[in-house]
Amino acid sequence: MSGPSHILFIGGRGHELPKAQRLGLRYSMIQIPERVDEQQSAGARHYAVLDYTRLDLILPVVRAWHACHPFDAVVSFTEYGLEPASRCAIELGLPGDNLTAVLRTRDKTRTRELLNRRGLSAVRHRICEQPSEAREFMAELAGAPVVLKPPAGGLSEGVFLVETEAQLTERWSWTCRFADGPLLVEEFLTGPEYSVESISRDGKHEVAMVTEKLTTTTPGFVELGHQQPARLTSADRARINELTHAFLDLIEQRTGPVHTELRLTPSGPRLIEAQTRVGGDQIWELCERVSGIDMIAETLAHLLDLPAPARTPVAPAAAIRFFCYENAMVRGVRGRAEAGRAPGVVRLQCTLRPGQRLGPLASSSSRQGYVICDGTDTEDAVRNAETARDLVRVDREPLG
Repeated sequence: MSGPSHILFIGGRGHELPKAQRLGLRYSMIQIPERVDEQQSAGARHYAVLDYTRLDLILPVVRAWHACHPFDAVVSFTEYGLEPASRCAIELGLPGDNLTAVLRTRDKTRTRELLNRRGLSAVRHRICEQPSEAREFMAELAGAPVVLKPPAGGLSEGVFLVETEAQLTERWSWTCRFADGPLLVEEFLTGPEYSVESISRDGKHEVAMVTEKLTTTTPGFVELGHQQPARLTSADRARINELTHAFLDLIEQRTGPVHTELRLTPSGPRLIEAQTRVGGDQIWELCERVSGIDMIAETLAHLLDLPAPARTPVAPAAAIRFFCYENAMVRGVRGRAEAGRAPGVVRLQCTLRPGQRLGPLASSSSRQGYVICDGTDTEDAVRNAETARDLVRVDREPLG
């Protein structure tokens, strides 16, 4: 007699586990040391702490687990677990293989070259081994700004704008801290930035939500906040949807979510990069609140041939704002309780504490928490989130 379906998770931050349990699933998990959590292991049939990017380490464990308690699918919703999960699914002959799309998006160089070959959202770029090559590329662009990126990075780490040739040497060294080998150098796209959350089922795609993004502008691109739904004209929304569907077909996305980042340039939407996972920064949660689409639960249900969960939106709009202080010594933090009671607040998390020394805002992991708020429309959600964030008063003094 068969029991509940058994899913293998490769990594994750933990929010996927309650969703699996609400679907009545059993789960096992391979986790990296820095994300180990007792609740994860307590609910797991099998749990191992390993570097899951090392297939030579995890495949023997996965095979042994599968022999004892067979899996029904293998998945990952976290960036560095995507390829290992697909390869484990292939090894075991199980649902969860999305390898072609994963490989075409994990390496930003491969993504850009594929797009340019097909004439879809073409962007001038170059793979550069040395700053001198990037300098030559800037000269070809008549001195226009460029962006330096690690080809396989994440969390906004190592992504820097270079506006003048004089900045190149220093910012090249900044990016090299996050990359081994050549850097991807791209022309800088102008215009407001958005992300598109989509879900695919057997190659059929649905745009779940378009998100407005607020980021630092120079020299890096750390995300300061997001809001949904994006305030777009019907024509711009249609162009974004068309580009997204064409891109998902191009990468051969099969089943699961994709987080696609783009800019709405004067000549139309142009793709920046994408990952075959849900959007981070709680974007997946904003999407669930506004659209009712739970991309994680729906992916699991489809892979396991279970009924899809009901879509029940809880708010017309939602926004998140992050605590983003840098280069300061925190002397005191006041107003958390007041902020938590502010209009529209869903949840407030703040790690700021007296005596804390804050370095540069180098990536999303440098931020100190967030506040999520609902609203009657996008403007109201933004107003609620920024009001609640500002009610947390941080006394600080600058560091040299």
